[in-house]
Amino acid sequence: MQIRANFVVAALSAGLVLASAPAAAQKNSVAVTVDLAGSKHITVNGAITRVSIASGAIADVKAFPPNELLITGKKPGTTNAVVWTGRRVQIVAVKVVYPEGPILEALKNGIPGASKLTVSTAGSALVLGGNVPTAADVGQAEKLAKGIAMGVAQGADVPVINGLKVPGNQQVQLEVSFAEVSRTALRAIGMNFWSRRIGTDGKSFAGGITNPSTTLSGLSPALSSTPDVTNLGTGQTGFDADTGALNSDAVPLVGNPISGAFGFIFSSTLGKFPFSAALSLLSNRGYARTMATPTLVAMSGKSATFLAGGEFPIPLPQSLGQTTVEYRKFGIQLSFTPTVIGKNIQLNLAMTVSDINQSLGVKLASTTVPGLTSRHSQTTIRLRDSQSFVIAGLLSDRVRSNVDKVPWLGDIPILGVLFRSSSYRREETELLVVVTAHLVRPLDKRPELPGEHATSDPGDLELFLLGDAESVDEGSSSPRNKAKRRRKRKPMGAIGFKR
Repeated sequence: MQIRANFVVAALSAGLVLASAPAAAQKNSVAVTVDLAGSKHITVNGAITRVSIASGAIADVKAFPPNELLITGKKPGTTNAVVWTGRRVQIVAVKVVYPEGPILEALKNGIPGASKLTVSTAGSALVLGGNVPTAADVGQAEKLAKGIAMGVAQGADVPVINGLKVPGNQQVQLEVSFAEVSRTALRAIGMNFWSRRIGTDGKSFAGGITNPSTTLSGLSPALSSTPDVTNLGTGQTGFDADTGALNSDAVPLVGNPISGAFGFIFSSTLGKFPFSAALSLLSNRGYARTMATPTLVAMSGKSATFLAGGEFPIPLPQSLGQTTVEYRKFGIQLSFTPTVIGKNIQLNLAMTVSDINQSLGVKLASTTVPGLTSRHSQTTIRLRDSQSFVIAGLLSDRVRSNVDKVPWLGDIPILGVLFRSSSYRREETELLVVVTAHLVRPLDKRPELPGEHATSDPGDLELFLLGDAESVDEGSSSPRNKAKRRRKRKPMGAIGFKR
């Protein structure tokens, strides 16, 4: 019995010693943070007799008697080192991190305007936090931090958790107003002279001067190899002896030398010489204006496009007799990419104004493909919220002059007008663009739509007595407004819990 009692006492004493060891170890624990590829020197209480590290791949611990330790970081992570000093045991919690100080300093110098920057290590990853001015700075900061960390890690890949944010409104609304003004002016003059005589003795003649755009088939009366002389009457005066009417074959008529122009025609048989003359005069002025006011919204750093026009097909011959169709856009095309920089908006704007021009077309197989007349502009500017800028100077001035004349005769002063045809055409086009940028945010509630409360089914009283073609609801009876009123109603009577 005495032996058993001594054994129990010994066992209880050993248990008390084992139970107090963790408490003593926790009481003597030390936390140490070491930079990757860096070292830190610490001093412990008591003379060091033995040192053990849990993970030698993360950190290296060397003892320098009597009581000094040198800890070197080898890989990001955490581990423990156990240090024996006589009968006491001390725990050193080692945490190896990326060089947060140099990275933070590099970010502050490399990104002006950044605020609340933080750099930390989570496991083997580098964590970035804080605010930067623009969306482009987010990627730039990540590259900068990763480059420094990889240099310390001797080229090993460094995962980065990027928590950087861009404060403020990052949605940009762009209001663009296009105004294209076109003016055309045309002046043209041309003259035709024609004479035709059919004699009773079979001797006839016909001749004159015509404009290049006038064909002989347009002359009246028409030329014939066997002229009809039965209704020439006397053949001297050009009038019918019975009716007194002018013979159609006696006086030749000619058309206008310029189609679509004002014509002055004179025909006569005076002096027994039937002739006709036609003078065309044309002065034309045109004015056209094209307006377009698109509104686009895009996130900072993203692009938005707009097209006011259409597409036309272009057939493309392929092998084995097959044909594919490709569509080409035309009209007003707009593309912009905004970047919010603090209170400023940096805007990269590109626009193209094109129109179909048949004169520039090409013929593919049996199909004529029209060409495009286009003007393109691209610019980058910086402006504040609600500011506008104007793109002007997109002018197009084309002058075309054409003179058709009879050689030598057309060069005679004054009288040369009878032997030449002249035209002068001028086209002026100007494009003006006004752009206004706004920083916007979504609405908290749904806006009312135009005509949302209008119904197309009027009642009998409204239709027959009042003559209303539709019934207009001001919104008081709409389902959404009814729901609002139900939410605003207060409960009637006592409310609460009943015991």
